[in-house]
Formats: sequence, C-alpha cells, structure tokens
Amino acid sequence: MINPVMSEQLLSHIDEKSIVDLCSQLIRLKSVNPPGNEHDAARYSADYLAEAGLEVELITHTPERASVLARLKGSGELPGIMFTGHLDTVPVGAEKWLYDPFAGEVSEGRVWGRGTCDMKGGDAAIMVALKALAASGVQLKGDVVLALTAGEEADSLGAVTIARRTDLGPLQALVVAEPSSNDIYVAEKGALWLEITTHGKTAHGSMPHLGKNAVLMMVTLLNELQLMKIPFEVHPMLGDFSMSINTINGGVKTNVVPDYCEITIDMRTVPSQDHQAIYAQFNGLIEKLAQADPDFKASIKIINDRIPITTDPDNPMVKAFNRALGQVLGQETTPKGVRYYTDAAALSPAFNLPMIICGPGEAGMAHQPNEYVDIDKMVQATRIYALACLEILG
Repeated sequence: MINPVMSEQLLSHIDEKSIVDLCSQLIRLKSVNPPGNEHDAARYSADYLAEAGLEVELITHTPERASVLARLKGSGELPGIMFTGHLDTVPVGAEKWLYDPFAGEVSEGRVWGRGTCDMKGGDAAIMVALKALAASGVQLKGDVVLALTAGEEADSLGAVTIARRTDLGPLQALVVAEPSSNDIYVAEKGALWLEITTHGKTAHGSMPHLGKNAVLMMVTLLNELQLMKIPFEVHPMLGDFSMSINTINGGVKTNVVPDYCEITIDMRTVPSQDHQAIYAQFNGLIEKLAQADPDFKASIKIINDRIPITTDPDNPMVKAFNRALGQVLGQETTPKGVRYYTDAAALSPAFNLPMIICGPGEAGMAHQPNEYVDIDKMVQATRIYALACLEILG
C-alpha cells in the first residue's frame, strides 16, 4: 500500500501548468505521420527528461525520425516498470479547425491540437510524473523506463526497434498512455492488414477481348470475400472479429483494359485466431478461383501484422495500478478491452510483460478534427502514473 506521507510528498511536485505547457509545446513540434518527422519532438522530450535527472538515450532512426529511451534509476531490488507513448500523429485533414492544429491552444479547460488526445497529452503526463518522482526524492526499488516512440501510426518503427533491445530489464509491467479517459484497459485487438492484387493484361479499350481485365477479376474475388467465413470465438473483453475492405485502386486510363486492381483489407482479430491460418485461408480462396478460371491471377501480401494482447484482470500489476487509480479518482475501475491496437503489440510479447492501457485522452476523439485533451484528465493521469510507480516499486 502507498505510504500517505510519501504520496503527499510526491504529489506536491505535480502542478497543472507544467503539464499544460509541456503538452502545448509537444503539439507545436509537428510530427505528422506520414512522413513522421518525430526528431524535433524526440529531441525536446529527451532534453526535458535529462534536465529532470533521468538517464536518456535519443534513438535516431533517420535524420528526421527518432525515439527516446529514458530511465529513472531505482535500487534494483524489484523489476522495473516500462511506460510508453508515441510521438507521431495522424494528418490534420481538409476540414477547417476551430484552432490552429499545431498551436497548442489552451481554452475551455482543454489543450487543442493534432495529437493532444492521441497521444501527446499522455506523453506529457508520463514525463511530468517522472520528473515529479525524480524531484521528490522518493526511493523506488526498481527502475522506471520510458519509451517515447516514432511511427506508431504506421509501422511501429520505434517500438519494434526498442523491442529488440536486451538491456532494458528486468521489467514487470508495461503501461501504455493511449486514450482511455483514465480508465484501465487490459486487452487490445490484433490487426491483420492484407493487400491483394489481381493481375491482368492491358489492351485497347475498343478491343477488350485482347486483354484480361483485372478489375473484373477483383469483382469476382470481392464477391467471394463477402461469403467467406473466418473462424473466431467471441472474446469476453474484445468481442467479435471484424473485417473491412477499405481501399481499392485499379487501371491506368479509361481507354485501356486494366492490368491490375488492388484492395486493402483491415481485419481486427481476437485471441482465438491465428494470423497465419487466416492468411492461408485467403491464399486458399485465390487458388480456388485460379483453378476455376485459368485467366484469374492474384497475389497477396501482409502489410500489417499485430497480435492481440490480453492481460488477466486479476494480474497483480493490474490490481496495483488500479489501487493507484482509485486513490486519484476516488474509486477503482473494472478493466476492459479496446478495439484499437497500440505499441504494446511489439513491446509486451518482446519483454513478456502484462499490459495496462491508461491515458487521459478520450478514445473517440483520436484522429478527429478539433482534437483536444481535457486538462483535468491530464492532471489525473499524471497523478495516477506517479502513484502507480510508488505502489508497485515503493
């Protein structure tokens, strides 16, 4: 249990202005993905954490892209905790915003801008919590490691790089500051994205019989996909498997028979499913269509592969984190699951860590125009993170 004197001492080092100022500054450092450009945000974060007294490493992926690894040293008596948040954001979109999406405006009890919710508000909360832990003089029995990553919105470049490290442990929990309205999630769906291309032969549009129409091949494939049943078992926290065909592209010109057509498919998987078995099922369908029609030709490749992640709600780390949350919010919560995926898909299996998602943003606000994060939620999250470290490592 948390020592009330130590708790009060720790929380006295957390103030709203520091959190808001840091969040606003991170918003001003554009890191839209694509292309990423996280280097400036990573450098600023690294400098902030170094000044707070942490050991810091800037991981440079390219001249424009970087991640951060920081460590607040403990005594080594217990395995540490890893926190993670990503530095990249999605693009702004065409819709006009109420506030400049890269100004970090503060209004109506919120910080506004692209990435406030997803997830620079969470990043700011973690960093201020670690600064408070360092300033308070509280002696922790294990290290607190922070991974601020590049590329989560695309290929998890930073998380995949960090997952290969062998010098970060021992660790006992992973906390992801993705949007959850400071609720606790312990399960996330997997993602399997496929790109399927049908291959034809060009011909003049006035002589289609001389070509092989890849668009019509794709129509045949799409009709079969609508009938295909992919096995799964409903998960108590994650629910059903889902599949959505979300992009299509084909042909080169109105008067040219198309020699290719391409679709991408977004599948969100649950723990009862095996991604290789699903991939094999799609390959089997393509082979069946090719046997039925010698002119049918298609290829398939995986463009995103992230397994589902689940943690037992009764895991000691989840219960300890929940106690810290209860001290801040007045009551503990019932752990739940989320449909989206996070960098935990790379980090949790690599280090064999139970996963906890808890962040100040609202999940429904992620990727939306006029994105914002509530200031009071950021303050709560900062307090939760700091007290969770004290609960688990104190």
